[in-house]
Amino acid sequence: MQTRKTLRVYFNMKTKLILLTLLFTNFTLAQSLERRLEVVTRTESNKPRVEEVVLTDLISAESFDGEYFKIVKGKSDEAIRFDDPEELSFRAATAYYHLTKARTYFIQKVKSDYVATLPKMVIRIEHTNQFSELGHFAHDNLGPQFNNALTVPAGKGLASKGVKPWGMEIWFRPMKRVHLRDLKTNNLGNQEFQVLMSRFRNQIHMQSLQRFITQLVIAVTAEASGDILTTDALVRTVGASLIMEAGYQFYEPISKLFSRKWYWLDSALVPEIIYHEYAHAALSDQLVLSHSTATIEGMADFFAGQIANSPKLAKKIKKYNTFNGKDATKKQDYMLQFEATEYANTDFVFGMLWEIKNILGQEQGEVFMYELRKKITTNASIRGQLIEGILTTCDEVCETPFVDKLRILKALNLRGI
Repeated sequence: MQTRKTLRVYFNMKTKLILLTLLFTNFTLAQSLERRLEVVTRTESNKPRVEEVVLTDLISAESFDGEYFKIVKGKSDEAIRFDDPEELSFRAATAYYHLTKARTYFIQKVKSDYVATLPKMVIRIEHTNQFSELGHFAHDNLGPQFNNALTVPAGKGLASKGVKPWGMEIWFRPMKRVHLRDLKTNNLGNQEFQVLMSRFRNQIHMQSLQRFITQLVIAVTAEASGDILTTDALVRTVGASLIMEAGYQFYEPISKLFSRKWYWLDSALVPEIIYHEYAHAALSDQLVLSHSTATIEGMADFFAGQIANSPKLAKKIKKYNTFNGKDATKKQDYMLQFEATEYANTDFVFGMLWEIKNILGQEQGEVFMYELRKKITTNASIRGQLIEGILTTCDEVCETPFVDKLRILKALNLRGI
């Protein structure tokens, strides 16, 4: 009897030891899984390249399922596998790598407790459904989406329709070639150019008219005195004016003839777009993910530029993006249109915030912009709450508030604000 009891104790202890060993081994593997894969990165000169990198924080040996991100295809709940078709796994790897980089930035550089405690996010690749605040996914037949990316807020679901609650997600749409004639844009860049062309045209015509009148008076005076004067100067003046007018009148058809005809965006393969979308998530403790405005887009652009270490976003990457991207160094004057929703993605606010960061210095500028999110809302207008928030933040964060505010106001004044 004693022998049986001793054997039972022995086997129970052995079973417990085996179970503990297995649990410890699984825990260790879950904490240490890594994978080397090729992704799109940037060179020091901001050119795109395909580079082999290490994906960290994975909890699966077969798929893009990590401690902080799970990359899925479309509406699926299953993580994309490493051995899925190369194009799909390449996009998943690129998104996973740069999302990890963005998360690390917000935790280590700006010390965001909010980001550190964010629950695991589902990232959807090749996802075409529109977002529904009640149903999560709009119906498949309702206007499929291409060539963009979207960060969606968490939802409570709709139990009566079988829709489960969901957490905050990022959706990367599939790439699709679209002819420019079918693309709806605000055409702001062309409008600005046309305004400049109009001013230049009027100036040239005025100068030409003055020269023409002067040369005509000289010609008439010479003829009255019996002198012979060539009309070459008159012809050149009229010709220059006619060429200028022709260029102005036919600029649009000439531009359409020689410019590119097709547009596409592979959003999961453009690092700065990935940073931009994660920045929306990181700032969502204050800037609610409800709709697109110049303020919320400009703030996300700023932090995307910080993570990328570049004032230029989605540039020089024509294989994946054929539009012009954004440039914080671009000189723009404030326009009332920038306040409208359809102009939310212009680079005016991005440039304005980047210039303020340069005024304050890199380290203080990052802290400044992260604190700024507390003083503004998603609906903040550029000329109203955003400017007020900038000045209030400077009172709290700037080392020399009075002097720094004067420098900031001078910069804003030069931008027409």
